[in-house]
Amino acid sequence: MSFVSYCETMTMRVLIVDDRPTNLRIYAQFVSMMGENYSSVTFTDPVEALDWLQNNGAELLVVDYRMPKMNGAEFIKSVRRMSKGGDVPAIVITAHQDRECRLSALDAGATDFLQSPVSHVEFCRRAMSLLNKSQKSDNLRKRASEIERKHASLHDTSDDLDSAPANKSMLEQIIDTIPIMINATDRAGLCLFTNAYQSALFNKTPDEMVGRVYTDLVSPELARNSDRRDQLVLKSQQPIPHYEEKFSSDGVELIFHCNKSPLLNHKGETIGVLTTAVDITARKLAEEHRTHLALHDMLTGLPNRALLAEKVRNTIHLCKKDGHEAALLLLDLDRFKVINDTRGHHSGDTLLREVAERLLDIIGPNDFAARIGGDEFAIIFGKVEGPDDINSRCTKLLKAINEPYSVSGVSQVIGASIGVSLIPSDGNDYEELLRLADLAMYDAKANGRNCHRFFSEGMNQIAQADAALEIELRNALSQNQFELEYQPIVEAKTLNYVGLEALIRWDHPTRGRLLPLQFIRVAEDTGIMDMLGKWVIAEVCRQIRKSADEGIDLPRVAINISPRQFQNQYVCDEVLKNISLNGISPSKIVVEITEELLLNNSDHVSKSLIRLRDAGVGISIDDFGTGYSSLQYLRDLPANCLKIDRTFISRIEHSAADRAIIGTISHLAHALDMRVIAEGVENDAQLELLQASGCDEMQGFKIARPQRPQDLHKLFPAHQQQVASSAKA
Repeated sequence: MSFVSYCETMTMRVLIVDDRPTNLRIYAQFVSMMGENYSSVTFTDPVEALDWLQNNGAELLVVDYRMPKMNGAEFIKSVRRMSKGGDVPAIVITAHQDRECRLSALDAGATDFLQSPVSHVEFCRRAMSLLNKSQKSDNLRKRASEIERKHASLHDTSDDLDSAPANKSMLEQIIDTIPIMINATDRAGLCLFTNAYQSALFNKTPDEMVGRVYTDLVSPELARNSDRRDQLVLKSQQPIPHYEEKFSSDGVELIFHCNKSPLLNHKGETIGVLTTAVDITARKLAEEHRTHLALHDMLTGLPNRALLAEKVRNTIHLCKKDGHEAALLLLDLDRFKVINDTRGHHSGDTLLREVAERLLDIIGPNDFAARIGGDEFAIIFGKVEGPDDINSRCTKLLKAINEPYSVSGVSQVIGASIGVSLIPSDGNDYEELLRLADLAMYDAKANGRNCHRFFSEGMNQIAQADAALEIELRNALSQNQFELEYQPIVEAKTLNYVGLEALIRWDHPTRGRLLPLQFIRVAEDTGIMDMLGKWVIAEVCRQIRKSADEGIDLPRVAINISPRQFQNQYVCDEVLKNISLNGISPSKIVVEITEELLLNNSDHVSKSLIRLRDAGVGISIDDFGTGYSSLQYLRDLPANCLKIDRTFISRIEHSAADRAIIGTISHLAHALDMRVIAEGVENDAQLELLQASGCDEMQGFKIARPQRPQDLHKLFPAHQQQVASSAKA
């Protein structure tokens, strides 16, 4: 196989490979915009492009990563196997977050990357930069060969050792041929020898360089560095290996890996310095990409958590050294998940990039911004002048973030909650400062969102209390300290019992019986809710079976399923498994979900709910009207019931608006063949108004307080048929 060089002509050819013809046309147009000395060849099929390269050449490859027959990394790897394919620069086009794709492409030999969609300005800038560097390196090699040919006098035969040039030894020929810069200088810095490759860098012949002061040929900075290293070698008589140096030639910057060693005479005396240098420009570019990938967020281009940690530690050091104060901010977008789930991840990504740009626009030159999670950012104010300064700057940040965004052509407004920890007042450890800022950020969310809060010792006490409660919760699970109570649900017109809602209680060994409000938040935050939820499902099914064995036919029982359970558990499998295990009818179970869940992983949620509904399990939407109600969700999801939140019920006596809302919800639910349940009914007036509003069922202290399992027989005597004992699910 041969990879024929195309560098003999003035035109530089760009090979473009992309399976989408539209992209090919756009990239080819970009190449034409680079000037008349640039041309392009395009292929939609990477295999055909490889066949073309067998007998043709290109100075630059532009390759899309995701292609059907082979990806961009596989294509470049195939090119690198060709005899002259190792030096051709290659740009790979990837999507925003294709980190693994980029690493794979780098391993295959990619030189640079462009992010789709590609800007013509960026395309032209990066392409011409690579072409210039590659052309310069190639010209150096060609110039060295020309110099060698001019100074070589070859004999007719090539198998005899005596066929070496008359004026050069074989070793000198080899030294002139290899693509490495080699020069030797005496103790005064005069050039004793250079090979052809070295002299080509300065557009001279080796003879023209011998006898000249080497440092006169390079830039002042490079001259100072070279002279300093030469003196060190001469003084110590020890080599200086493995350092990097930048050489600029005709405006093109190349990077070389260099070594300096003592130059010895036949007596072993140091008479000068021998310098060798290998062009590593392409390799350094790849290394820079790897470093950038390791330390930056792919979507926004901001530094990531690893670089944030390094920056915070440096800031701590500077604060201690200079005696000033800095601040670490954690910024979390409010209700971003709603946008992500309702508008799609592409729209969410667009918004995150816009937020990142606004952060960079608003922070100062000594500040630092990073993206450390899905919709979570960190900011370091490098130097602050007290709380008022931080307050002012946080206000500016929030104002910038609050400006409307155009997401998929629709105006969207979003807020943010900011937590602040002070450096070094609140701590001198990165992890601790991050934890404290996180506590403050959650305090901002708890205080209405779209605001900022400073860390305080009170928050730390709450966090410590939560940590202690987590330990107690885990012990409570293993020691069977949890119990269920069942709140009756009645049919609105007849007040006959038609259902129960299972409510968890914690029989704490020292604090007595605790309600969910006192521990559920910590259970959710720590993941204990997963285990607790599984226990509730199993216990409800067991109780229905136990009651049936005692001759008590319980009505349907509603089980609250948290969004976290739906995300982290196979809730369907858990519910259906326990129904089967206990041999009970699926119609005895109702799964209660919140509106928030409908917005989280809606495809997964919909499939799971449909599977439960098809099995005969009831579906109820809890706390309806307090979240992000969507008529589309009500229409598409297989819910049986809507449960109106108690906040509406509590105001029904005095608010005509709330009465109208309840009536509207009832009318809507009935139109969608759903029943309406009102919870939190406390008195006769509420009961009568709810009956008039069209509610089908009710629960609350006016109806009956939650019952312990052992008291259920008082409501449902054994073998007694209840009126409307099971409402249609």
